[in-house]
Amino acid sequence: MSNQKRINYLILALMVVIFLGNFRTYLVMGESDLPTFESGDKVIINRSAYDLTIPFTNLKFFPWRTPARGDMILCYMRKSNNGDFWLKRIIGLPGDTIQIKGNKVLINHTPLKYEILKKESLVSVPPGSLGEIIAIETGLGLAHTVSFSETENIISSFGPLVVAEEHYFVLGDNRFNSLDSRFLGLVPRQHVFGKYLFRIYRKD
Repeated sequence: MSNQKRINYLILALMVVIFLGNFRTYLVMGESDLPTFESGDKVIINRSAYDLTIPFTNLKFFPWRTPARGDMILCYMRKSNNGDFWLKRIIGLPGDTIQIKGNKVLINHTPLKYEILKKESLVSVPPGSLGEIIAIETGLGLAHTVSFSETENIISSFGPLVVAEEHYFVLGDNRFNSLDSRFLGLVPRQHVFGKYLFRIYRKD
């Protein structure tokens, strides 16, 4: 085998290792991101979407892209105290003022828009796992499906809160049943470990 062929094989092997090490599967657990994800879904996470990452590790050595509003990120929420990674959606960027009134989100005092959907249009989910309202939430670059309660309760209102520099305000799409920045605080930039790409498996 020529030296050039050996070099080509080494380059190919290195590319495979980098790909497998940075495009990782993640098992969704719980109901905090219904109706976007169901518990048991398997998704692909790009671990180097924002930082060059050493394959098969959580070690990051060079930031090269900034997380954007609407990104579904894999993150660590330090106040959860269990060391788990969480899949949450970025709603607030550094410097934003975030407020929730009557279960509706306002960003920099601008309310997001909500197009109400029929529950019957969704796949079946466990009874009681979603709020009474299913809607497409749009505005300021956001466009995704959320669930929330139609009644006032302890999580109907929040803020206003100014997002600190190098931090992000994240929410689960199932606002009715999600531990997120409302309870666990902002996510520091260094605790963002990747971006959701696509779902590869659903048990149903």
